[in-house]
Amino acid sequence: MRLTAFRIENFRSIVDTDWRPVSPDNITCLIGQNESGKTSVLEGLSLFFTGEISEDVLRSDLSLPVVSCRFQLQGNSPASMFPSADRELVTLLGSLQEITLVRKWRADLESDLYAGGEVEEYYSRLAADREKETLSTLDRLRESETDIVDARERAGQLEKEIALLRNQSESLTSENRPARIFRWKGWGAGTTVSDESVAIGEKLDKRNAELAEKKSFLEGVSGIARGLDELNAISSRIAEAEDTLREISALLEERHQTMTLLSGQTMDELSAGSWEKVLRDYRDVLSLLSSLRESWSEQVAVCGFLTDGLQYESARIGAGKLFGKRRAEPALDEMGEEFFKEVPEFHMFEDFGSLLPNRIDLEDIVTGNDRVEGYKAARNFLTIAGLDYNFFQQPSSRILKQKIENLNDRLTHNFQEFWQQYVGRHNKIRINFELDHYSTNHGDKAGKPYLEFWVKDEGERLYPKQRSRGVRWFLSFYLELMAAAGRENRQMVLLVDEPGVSLHARAQEDVLKVFEDIRGNIQVIYTTHSPHLVDINKLHRVLAVQRDDTDNHRSATTILDAISLVNASPDTLSPLQSIMGNPIGNSEFAVDKVNIIVNDIGTYYLLTAAVRLAGFRSNLHFIPSVNSSSVPLMCNILLGWGMKFAVLLFEADREEKVEEQLRMMALGESDDGPGIIINVPQGFRNGEDLFSTLDFKNHILHTREGITTLNSEYVRDNEMPRNFLFSKFLADVDAGRIKSSQLDEETTENLDMLISILEKY
Repeated sequence: MRLTAFRIENFRSIVDTDWRPVSPDNITCLIGQNESGKTSVLEGLSLFFTGEISEDVLRSDLSLPVVSCRFQLQGNSPASMFPSADRELVTLLGSLQEITLVRKWRADLESDLYAGGEVEEYYSRLAADREKETLSTLDRLRESETDIVDARERAGQLEKEIALLRNQSESLTSENRPARIFRWKGWGAGTTVSDESVAIGEKLDKRNAELAEKKSFLEGVSGIARGLDELNAISSRIAEAEDTLREISALLEERHQTMTLLSGQTMDELSAGSWEKVLRDYRDVLSLLSSLRESWSEQVAVCGFLTDGLQYESARIGAGKLFGKRRAEPALDEMGEEFFKEVPEFHMFEDFGSLLPNRIDLEDIVTGNDRVEGYKAARNFLTIAGLDYNFFQQPSSRILKQKIENLNDRLTHNFQEFWQQYVGRHNKIRINFELDHYSTNHGDKAGKPYLEFWVKDEGERLYPKQRSRGVRWFLSFYLELMAAAGRENRQMVLLVDEPGVSLHARAQEDVLKVFEDIRGNIQVIYTTHSPHLVDINKLHRVLAVQRDDTDNHRSATTILDAISLVNASPDTLSPLQSIMGNPIGNSEFAVDKVNIIVNDIGTYYLLTAAVRLAGFRSNLHFIPSVNSSSVPLMCNILLGWGMKFAVLLFEADREEKVEEQLRMMALGESDDGPGIIINVPQGFRNGEDLFSTLDFKNHILHTREGITTLNSEYVRDNEMPRNFLFSKFLADVDAGRIKSSQLDEETTENLDMLISILEKY
């Protein structure tokens, strides 16, 4: 599977990133100011994989994190993972191109992982349908329950009334016993039983008849009544468990609040036996609630069958079969765990976490003793070299040394393809390893083999730890990434925070080369402030990270993709503007002016100096590109941002190609279009050709050497540093050391021509 997008909620400074895509070419770059939340994005993605958090990642409102990742499916259909799924779910799984996994943390800082996206939506629809069935059953049960409760209450009331009437009857019978006897024997003709006794007898008859009716009704609904009694008993237990959970959750919240405010105390110092019991109780109650709620749902189904007329045992069997089938269905968390087995490993690269050691025992590598210093880097080194223990069992010392020498040459050659820096003018470093054995002076280790590592150059043979911080970092970085890329196991998402901060600008570009080399097997997501770690020709790789309120470091983090960069602050975009050639801090894109894109930084300096010499003031704003080939990309950005802009093109072959691309983008020479093409007249192949050869020689090159070609050709042929020369010229103009009165007639006419062109815009 390949990561395609992520969403992070309630994590450190992040409230909700919403769904954000990662680059389809497997290299994604996060840019933004310090404290904007870039590292939090990497940490959130790392914790999605590990599932382990502590209180220090919680926001002040104690909302619990949720991290979701979307993956492109590769290989087998997910339908094959779940043979017990019903036909509709199998059809859905078979149609999926991507799957979403959600990791959601609970109050005990443990997490639940489950399938999201379309799968979760399917289960939500299924749950909604079942909820309708449940509500319909409950509505019928309420009617039955009302009748049953009324019948029970009335029966109880009738039994009390009957008992009372019988007592009254017996009392009257006792008082009138002689008269009744005489009447039975025929005596006392004309005498009658009291009216009160007759009335009581009639009441007793009515009450007994009504009681018999109620009992008959209750007998008929005894199954439903039993089902209701059991359902209500479960409901009571659920209510009790929920009350307990609220109490425990309050303790957990208090704990989290305390931990987020504490400084200088660790979790271990505060973790007493009582706290562990709270955690156990919380998890036990959660488990109990889950079981009770399932029992409640099953009991509702039992009652539903009872209201349909089934006997209790038959209803119980029917509900058991129904829920047995449901339990056989894969649950969201089961699907999540199964999918998770196929997702890439998320790995946070640790600066200097795998430095190559000076020496390591071969036994430690063979036994996998990762507690030994440098084990990880040594293992990575041997992985890249393709070596295992058997390699060192070569009986011939001469042959083994020759093989090691050949390997050192190959490893060095591969490393130098990425590390372009030189020690001195022509000396590049080499990485070597050697196999040796401990001498008799090393006690128990005497005679045992060890590996020794060197980072060499023509001048010195040094251990890795004796090299500069930058070399050590890059070597560690190189070994880790190349070894990971070569492993034929789980795919990887590599998370790198500020790679190469200790490296020279050229060496930072080497870091990008490593990313490019491994991106076929590893997805890379990294943060940077450096323009040397952003490829301007691949702006789709950039995600800009900033705060909602850029003036408030406590505001929430937001992430902008390449399409939304118009909403990013200038400080957030500073690496992007720098890499596009914007050399001056206050010269970012202007919203209220016409931005004129020129071909490079040197031309930017030169034209800025030229218009200042001419005293030209207008609504124009020069923006430098890196080079001509980057001009169309900048135009795309400005078109997307809705800004006014023009492109100033000289008569050069490379700029003719640029013009063709711009016209394909519907840019033209009319000021009615979204962008304007300004062509400098023929004969001017670059900005320096606007100056006479004499002025160019005297005021810019400061040389007496004659120039017999175009200024631009002279600069090119002599490989002169245009940016440096022209920035110094601009500084001289700004300082008043060069004035327009010092320019000759040819230069003045050319600059007037340029101004007349620019005045139209």
